[in-house]
Amino acid sequence: MSAEGGPSIPRRRLGFELRRLREAARLRIEDVAADLECSVSKVSRLETGKGIPKVRDVRDLLQRYGVDDPQYHERVMRWAREGQSQGWWTQYSDVLVQDPHDPLMAAHLERYVALEADAELIETFEPIVVYGLLQTEDYARAILQVLSTNTSPALLDRVIEVRLRRQQRLYAAADRLSLHLVIDESVLHRRVGGDRVMQQQLRRLLEDGERDNIDIRVMPFHNGAHPAVAGSFVLLDFPETPVHDVVYIESHLGNVYLEKDADVDAYTKLFRSLSGSALTPADSAALIESLLT
Repeated sequence: MSAEGGPSIPRRRLGFELRRLREAARLRIEDVAADLECSVSKVSRLETGKGIPKVRDVRDLLQRYGVDDPQYHERVMRWAREGQSQGWWTQYSDVLVQDPHDPLMAAHLERYVALEADAELIETFEPIVVYGLLQTEDYARAILQVLSTNTSPALLDRVIEVRLRRQQRLYAAADRLSLHLVIDESVLHRRVGGDRVMQQQLRRLLEDGERDNIDIRVMPFHNGAHPAVAGSFVLLDFPETPVHDVVYIESHLGNVYLEKDADVDAYTKLFRSLSGSALTPADSAALIESLLT
């Protein structure tokens, strides 16, 4: 686990194993909760990777499931210990937990940041604005100021700090995040923050597009309608994990996490279609450069 990573991968691995062991033992969650004298929700959260695991609870579960292989036992317990760690984003709980009176931050963004920190590859389509991980500080500020009209300057600075911190894995020397991005051409023409800010943002896209871990493709106007007219989405791909990848969809009414195989496969195919019909990275860079003055 990298320094900028977090506990979501070991928690997800642990949850997958605990569920597999319970089902192999032909036990219901209710049965296990009764045996351990704990709530059903506690067992459920451990199995879904959403709960912070306690070493004693995991040890009791392994005993209940009859695990006697010492190497396997130690591997599962290691995931439990790693799952107790706190990611850097916990320092920003003041801005990562949504204020119901302020739409500045999306609901449950802390969960998304945790997943993003452990992802190996992100594939995303953006039809309105530049994807957050590639936004300049001024561009991000202009976007966030529009989203929230009653947030203090100090809190806004904290939100931007989180966004810039999330970008660091794209440029890290080790454990770099790979990003494959398809953006609608309208993103390049929408004058967010004024001409100066937009020019800086376009230059940033050109610079980032030259990196071997970042692939930027533009969906041109002349392509007309395409299969993703419904809106943006993010595919998060995790390394060496037996549990599903995740599709993240953000909306005004709440955010959706899709993890079923059929859902992930559908969005994977959708992204492949978009990527194949968009301009090549070289042609995309040429289009971006033509908009610089």
